[in-house]
Amino acid sequence: MHNNLTVEIEARLPGPVIQLVRTAGRTAARCGFNSYLVGGIVRDILLNRPPADIDIMVDGDAVRLAGEMARQADGKLTIHKAFGTATFKLGNCRVDLSTCRGETYDRPGALPKVKPGDIRQDLFRRDFSINALAICINPGRFGLLIDYYGGSQDLADKLIRISHAKSFQDDATRIMRAVRYEQRLDFKLEHNTLKLLRRDLEMLDTISSDRLKREVLLWLGEAGPGKIVRRASQMGILPKLHPALKWNRPMQVAFSRSAACNAAGTPVITYFCLLVFQLGEDALYELLLRLNLLGSRYDLLSYQGLALKEKQAMLDNPSIKNSELYFLLRDTDPAVLQAVWLYPNPSMVRKNLHLFLTKLRHVKTLLTGNNLTMLGIKPGPQVGAILKKMLTARLDGLIKTRADEEKLARRLAGI
Repeated sequence: MHNNLTVEIEARLPGPVIQLVRTAGRTAARCGFNSYLVGGIVRDILLNRPPADIDIMVDGDAVRLAGEMARQADGKLTIHKAFGTATFKLGNCRVDLSTCRGETYDRPGALPKVKPGDIRQDLFRRDFSINALAICINPGRFGLLIDYYGGSQDLADKLIRISHAKSFQDDATRIMRAVRYEQRLDFKLEHNTLKLLRRDLEMLDTISSDRLKREVLLWLGEAGPGKIVRRASQMGILPKLHPALKWNRPMQVAFSRSAACNAAGTPVITYFCLLVFQLGEDALYELLLRLNLLGSRYDLLSYQGLALKEKQAMLDNPSIKNSELYFLLRDTDPAVLQAVWLYPNPSMVRKNLHLFLTKLRHVKTLLTGNNLTMLGIKPGPQVGAILKKMLTARLDGLIKTRADEEKLARRLAGI
């Protein structure tokens, strides 16, 4: 692979982004700094994938560089001086700037202690070799690939490799990220990296609940979360989150159906409901506690899924009326219903869930409470009762028009 990527940068990045990157490089040079594109954007340029975030590392003072850029262009500047970072936005372009640093860990699982460093130290602290790449953006060296740790070769070989033997011990969230990158990029874990990952699985117990939660939700936010969950189960990661979490045929069917039904439209919370659907009440509570999700929407919807299991016999009834189905399911979040529909439940259960999701939940009466009072019905509990009976009749196909509703309302009110 050649070591100057100017052509690739100009081919992969939109014009306004290239202009902003070149401005950053020129400004850094005037300040006496070296500046680099780093991390995911470099990896994606080399893989010919659409880059997401634009990260610039400054061997100098990132806050000063961002300030100088803001003085030259009418952009929005946000500074985090304590961390030596800044964000610069110009139109739809956003650039995150950071000062080069090194890291040390006092103990496994602890957040790192940060110290000033150079570009070599900054790249060494990154999780995998394919993310430890940089491209210089200073004039005269623009496009020069910086690769101290063999990341470009690992990209070519489609390998995920950690930089040193204690990497997973220092930060065990890298175990979860390794699986995510492996499956997202369709790569393989390098042999020794896989060996060290399995050796260090116990280190996941050193990670805080919030950090574990973040990684799980990142799994489920990927384009192919089923592949990640399956691989995590194979490698022993899933049972480290909770022993009852297992990849099995029902889960495989559910995730596969979701992929076939338009994965991009499936929210993360539905995937979470898929993940926990087979857990019992105690195991579910323990997992939610482990991930610091108690009291969250994930908590509420997970227990709705648990409650829905108890309604399976009613949902499996081919003679259930539309109105009975509606009032059985109307208080359950659609994300939960979608998750249960994706599972390999009896065909009648899935049919009734589909009917509710696609049709019944959208049914409304044409008349409102105000309309009923205008008909001469006194405001009060009677109005709500009549509206419910009207909705029931509409769901069951007994009434169809506004005139039908008015006639039924008058009869129920005795007017």
